[in-house]
Amino acid sequence: MANTHDFKTPCNFAIANASNERKFIRELCKRENASALDAWLKSVPQRYYAIEFAWKKGEHPKRGEFSPDFFIKKGDVIYVVEIKDDAEVTDPSPDNLKKFDYAQAHFDRLNQWLNKAKIPTRYQHNWLSPRSYNPFFQLLREDKAQGFRSELDVVLRAVLMVASGNGKGKK
Repeated sequence: MANTHDFKTPCNFAIANASNERKFIRELCKRENASALDAWLKSVPQRYYAIEFAWKKGEHPKRGEFSPDFFIKKGDVIYVVEIKDDAEVTDPSPDNLKKFDYAQAHFDRLNQWLNKAKIPTRYQHNWLSPRSYNPFFQLLREDKAQGFRSELDVVLRAVLMVASGNGKGKK
Protein backbone atom coordinates (compact mmCIF):
# COMPACT_ATOMS: atom_id res chain seq x y z
CA MET A 1 0.00 0.00 0.00
CA ALA A 2 1.36 3.43 -0.94
CA ASN A 3 2.32 5.88 1.79
CA THR A 4 2.42 9.66 1.28
CA HIS A 5 5.85 9.70 2.96
CA ASP A 6 7.27 7.65 0.06
CA PHE A 7 7.13 10.78 -2.15
CA LYS A 8 10.65 11.84 -1.12
CA THR A 9 10.81 15.15 -2.93
CA PRO A 10 10.47 18.71 -1.60
CA CYS A 11 7.75 19.30 -4.19
CA ASN A 12 4.15 18.24 -3.68
CA PHE A 13 3.88 17.05 -7.29
CA ALA A 14 6.15 16.23 -10.22
CA ILE A 15 5.40 16.92 -13.86
CA ALA A 16 6.71 14.36 -16.33
CA ASN A 17 7.37 15.62 -19.84
CA ALA A 18 7.12 12.17 -21.47
CA SER A 19 5.81 8.70 -20.74
CA ASN A 20 9.33 7.41 -19.97
CA GLU A 21 9.66 10.07 -17.26
CA ARG A 22 6.26 9.08 -15.82
CA LYS A 23 7.43 5.45 -15.65
CA PHE A 24 10.61 6.56 -13.89
CA ILE A 25 8.63 8.62 -11.34
CA ARG A 26 6.44 5.59 -10.65
CA GLU A 27 9.61 3.59 -9.96
CA LEU A 28 10.91 6.32 -7.64
CA CYS A 29 7.66 6.18 -5.65
CA LYS A 30 7.51 2.41 -5.25
CA ARG A 31 7.92 1.58 -1.58
CA GLU A 32 11.01 -0.63 -2.08
CA ASN A 33 12.76 2.09 -4.10
CA ALA A 34 11.62 5.09 -2.06
CA SER A 35 12.85 3.48 1.15
CA ALA A 36 16.30 2.99 -0.41
CA LEU A 37 16.94 6.68 -1.15
CA ASP A 38 17.10 9.90 0.83
CA ALA A 39 15.44 12.32 -1.61
CA TRP A 40 14.81 13.10 -5.25
CA LEU A 41 13.89 16.05 -7.42
CA LYS A 42 12.41 16.24 -10.92
CA SER A 43 13.87 19.31 -12.56
CA VAL A 44 12.08 21.53 -15.01
CA PRO A 45 13.08 21.16 -18.68
CA GLN A 46 15.12 24.36 -18.87
CA ARG A 47 17.31 26.51 -16.67
CA TYR A 48 17.01 24.50 -13.44
CA TYR A 49 20.56 23.15 -13.56
CA ALA A 50 21.64 24.26 -17.01
CA ILE A 51 24.61 22.58 -18.66
CA GLU A 52 25.86 24.27 -21.81
CA PHE A 53 26.87 22.20 -24.82
CA ALA A 54 27.83 22.72 -28.46
CA TRP A 55 27.41 20.57 -31.58
CA LYS A 56 27.26 20.83 -35.33
CA LYS A 57 23.99 20.50 -37.17
CA GLY A 58 25.13 19.89 -40.72
CA GLU A 59 27.69 22.63 -41.34
CA HIS A 60 26.25 24.99 -38.75
CA PRO A 61 27.66 25.14 -35.22
CA LYS A 62 24.96 25.20 -32.57
CA ARG A 63 25.03 26.03 -28.87
CA GLY A 64 22.46 25.04 -26.35
CA GLU A 65 21.86 24.04 -22.77
CA PHE A 66 19.86 21.37 -21.05
CA SER A 67 18.83 20.46 -17.53
CA PRO A 68 19.13 16.82 -16.44
CA ASP A 69 15.76 15.28 -15.60
CA PHE A 70 16.30 13.93 -12.07
CA PHE A 71 18.55 14.40 -9.05
CA ILE A 72 18.44 11.47 -6.62
CA LYS A 73 20.25 11.59 -3.28
CA LYS A 74 21.44 8.48 -1.48
CA GLY A 75 24.01 9.08 1.21
CA ASP A 76 26.86 11.15 -0.16
CA VAL A 77 26.00 10.40 -3.79
CA ILE A 78 23.76 12.50 -6.02
CA TYR A 79 22.66 10.49 -9.04
CA VAL A 80 22.02 12.89 -11.91
CA VAL A 81 19.71 11.05 -14.30
CA GLU A 82 18.69 11.97 -17.83
CA ILE A 83 15.80 9.91 -19.23
CA LYS A 84 15.76 8.91 -22.90
CA ASP A 85 13.84 6.49 -25.07
CA ASP A 86 15.16 2.97 -25.73
CA ALA A 87 15.67 3.99 -29.39
CA GLU A 88 18.65 6.14 -28.33
CA VAL A 89 20.55 2.94 -27.46
CA THR A 90 20.60 1.82 -31.09
CA ASP A 91 20.64 5.25 -32.76
CA PRO A 92 21.87 8.09 -30.51
CA SER A 93 21.15 11.56 -31.85
CA PRO A 94 24.08 13.95 -32.41
CA ASP A 95 22.75 16.56 -29.98
CA ASN A 96 22.24 13.91 -27.26
CA LEU A 97 25.80 12.69 -27.79
CA LYS A 98 27.06 16.21 -27.15
CA LYS A 99 24.75 16.75 -24.18
CA PHE A 100 26.10 13.53 -22.65
CA ASP A 101 29.72 14.45 -23.40
CA TYR A 102 29.51 17.96 -21.98
CA ALA A 103 27.51 16.82 -18.93
CA GLN A 104 30.02 14.06 -18.18
CA ALA A 105 32.89 16.57 -18.36
CA HIS A 106 30.91 18.95 -16.12
CA PHE A 107 30.34 16.36 -13.39
CA ASP A 108 33.94 15.11 -13.64
CA ARG A 109 35.14 18.67 -12.96
CA LEU A 110 32.62 19.10 -10.15
CA ASN A 111 33.73 15.86 -8.47
CA GLN A 112 37.39 16.88 -8.78
CA TRP A 113 36.58 20.19 -7.09
CA LEU A 114 34.61 18.43 -4.30
CA ASN A 115 37.48 16.00 -3.78
CA LYS A 116 40.03 18.81 -3.59
CA ALA A 117 37.80 20.68 -1.12
CA LYS A 118 37.46 17.46 0.93
CA ILE A 119 33.67 17.50 0.58
CA PRO A 120 32.35 13.90 0.59
CA THR A 121 29.43 14.48 -1.81
CA ARG A 122 29.92 13.00 -5.29
CA TYR A 123 27.81 13.27 -8.43
CA GLN A 124 27.17 10.31 -10.72
CA HIS A 125 25.83 11.11 -14.14
CA ASN A 126 23.65 8.46 -15.83
CA TRP A 127 21.46 8.35 -18.89
CA LEU A 128 18.71 5.78 -18.56
CA SER A 129 16.17 4.32 -20.91
CA PRO A 130 13.25 2.20 -19.67
CA ARG A 131 15.15 -1.06 -20.12
CA SER A 132 17.74 0.17 -17.58
CA TYR A 133 15.26 1.16 -14.86
CA ASN A 134 15.13 -2.26 -13.18
CA PRO A 135 18.92 -2.77 -12.96
CA PHE A 136 19.42 0.82 -11.75
CA PHE A 137 16.82 0.57 -8.98
CA GLN A 138 17.93 -2.91 -7.95
CA LEU A 139 21.51 -1.68 -7.50
CA LEU A 140 20.24 1.45 -5.74
CA ARG A 141 18.27 -0.72 -3.28
CA GLU A 142 21.34 -2.91 -2.70
CA ASP A 143 23.56 0.16 -2.18
CA LYS A 144 25.67 -0.90 -5.20
CA ALA A 145 24.70 1.78 -7.74
CA GLN A 146 27.95 3.73 -7.47
CA GLY A 147 29.77 3.22 -10.76
CA PHE A 148 26.64 1.87 -12.49
CA ARG A 149 26.60 2.40 -16.24
CA SER A 150 23.40 1.80 -18.19
CA GLU A 151 23.37 0.30 -21.64
CA LEU A 152 22.77 3.82 -22.98
CA ASP A 153 25.75 5.22 -20.99
CA VAL A 154 27.99 2.53 -22.49
CA VAL A 155 26.77 3.15 -26.05
CA LEU A 156 27.15 6.93 -25.79
CA ARG A 157 30.69 6.62 -24.39
CA ALA A 158 31.66 4.16 -27.13
CA VAL A 159 30.30 6.37 -29.93
CA LEU A 160 32.13 9.39 -28.49
CA MET A 161 35.39 7.44 -28.23
CA VAL A 162 35.15 6.33 -31.86
CA ALA A 163 34.21 9.85 -33.00
CA SER A 164 37.15 11.42 -31.17
CA GLY A 165 39.61 9.00 -32.74
CA ASN A 166 41.80 8.97 -29.62
CA GLY A 167 39.83 6.79 -27.26
CA LYS A 168 38.43 9.69 -25.20
CA GLY A 169 35.39 11.89 -25.49
CA LYS A 170 35.76 15.68 -25.66
CA LYS A 171 36.43 17.27 -22.30
